[in-house]
Amino acid sequence: MADRRLNIHWTVTRPMLARAGYIGEYVAFWNARPEVDRIWVSLYSPQVDECSVEMLTAEDRRNLLDQLVPLRHRFAKLLINQGIAQALERPPENPDACLFSKMSVNYSADLQTRVEPCVFGGAPDCSPCGCAISSGLHWLKSISVAGPLKVDHLVRGSMAAGSIVNRWQTKAPPPSRWDRGSRVQEQEPALVEISGD
Repeated sequence: MADRRLNIHWTVTRPMLARAGYIGEYVAFWNARPEVDRIWVSLYSPQVDECSVEMLTAEDRRNLLDQLVPLRHRFAKLLINQGIAQALERPPENPDACLFSKMSVNYSADLQTRVEPCVFGGAPDCSPCGCAISSGLHWLKSISVAGPLKVDHLVRGSMAAGSIVNRWQTKAPPPSRWDRGSRVQEQEPALVEISGD
């Protein structure tokens, strides 16, 4: 492994918070590995109406972020700052407010089926979203470039220009979430039942 470079993408679930000291131990372990460039942190992102042991409460989220932000001073590979922590505490309210959802086109393993409205697919519950990329972009979009002009203005302007260019192409249609206010049509999934017999 020493000749490889890699990033660790760590998704924190509620059971990980049960043991005191675990968060610091995890970061310390991966930070010490020479082949690791960065440690990305995501929080478990549930679907609407999900009720599982992995889900973090609002208090869990605050406590975790209170632990993580100071760790960045001790562990240089940990990719978090106060802006990302604030975005993780208050994520985008819906896919339309999520810059990552608007910028990305995601496909299933067959490389043809689109996954919408974001990388999680289905009906993601955005209020407790903990996606590292979504949070990072949610923070970045609020940064001023010049006066009142923010990163969000530049990105949305670029996406609007790309949408116009895409209309001239006859290849793949744009993702339905790019049309403001549109709903993703429900599709009957082709499920395979595996019998234990």
